[in-house]
Parts: sequence; structure tokens; C-alpha cells
Amino acid sequence: MFATIERKASGEGYFILQEGLSPFFISARLFLSRSLPLSQPIAEEMADSLRDEQLLLNCREQALQYLTRREHTSLELKQKLLKKNYSQAHITQVLETLIHQDLLSEYRYAQSFILSRQRKNPEGKSLLRQRLLAKGVNHEDAERALEEAFSEELLVEAVSKAYGVSIRRYEPDLALQKLLSRGFSRSDIRFALERADDEKEEIL
Repeated sequence: MFATIERKASGEGYFILQEGLSPFFISARLFLSRSLPLSQPIAEEMADSLRDEQLLLNCREQALQYLTRREHTSLELKQKLLKKNYSQAHITQVLETLIHQDLLSEYRYAQSFILSRQRKNPEGKSLLRQRLLAKGVNHEDAERALEEAFSEELLVEAVSKAYGVSIRRYEPDLALQKLLSRGFSRSDIRFALERADDEKEEIL
């Protein structure tokens, strides 16, 4: 079975016309890159190849649209692209390429996620680790981002902020329990509060 390629009436792109199938759009970029004949028969294999390549380009474009809005994990992007009915093979290829080009980074996602959580209501490392892994961030990138986010200075800041919120609502013992439930370890809480007290004494 043969197919032909015709220009869209608007001049923006082209259609593959094939008997028994709906017209399939291909971009001007793809058309020109393959030096294709216009209004001339092409083999079915060529038509199928063009469809596959255009679907791959569409999948990549959709992924980039999501990434321009915010950082994503590979798992998030995969789930969104599957809902758009892209094939598993195309999604896998697109994600691998985006990672290779550093356009998709779970490390950057982890950094952004931690920053957002800590700005609103600080949490400890263990709880943040659970959240990151649940989002699909790989263990290595999650740990790298957590180590950066929990330097001594940032730990003191996070614990002090969280404790300040809790102590205004609860008695000291319950306020401590609230911090533990938010993923801060006893040792981190003790270290941070002692360091905060030392800094206050130095100021005084």
C-alpha cells in the first residue's frame, strides 16, 4: 500500500494520506529533514517510519512542556505521558535522551521539592526522604539533595523554625513529639536547639 504527502492548506506542516487511515500530521521540520517528495507515492514502510518519528517528536515536545513548568521525576513524566497515550517505547527513549541532555534531573527535582517543603513547614531528613522516594526520586539523588539541605546551619534553621511553631501551640514535651513526628531525630533536635541557644548567648 502506498501513501502520499500533501501540504496543509494553512502551509504549516504536512499530512500523510494513506488509504483506509486518517490523515496523519507531520511537521515541516520532519518533512524537510527527510527530503521527502510532495504529492508523490511513498512506500508504506516510509509512511510508518514517519509516523513513528513524528510521534516520538510529539512525545518529547509534550515532556518539555511539562518540564518548563517545573522540575519532574522520571516517574512523574512517565505517568503524565502515558495518560497522553504515548507508547512505553517512545516514553523510555524520550526520558533517556532528556536525562542525557540534563533537561530532566531528579537531583534538581529533589532540591526544589525540599526547598518548597522547608519554606512552608520544615520537616526532618527521614520524612523528606520518604516523600522523595515516594515521588520516584532515585536514592542517590535523594541523599545528595538531603545532605546539602541539612548542613549544620540549615539544620539549626529548620529545627528552630519548626520548634518555634510547635511551642506556640503545645507544651514543651508535646512540641518535641511534634518535631519527632515531622522526621527530625532526637539528636538533630538536641544539636540544633543547643546551637541556637549558644548563638543567642553570643549575641547577648
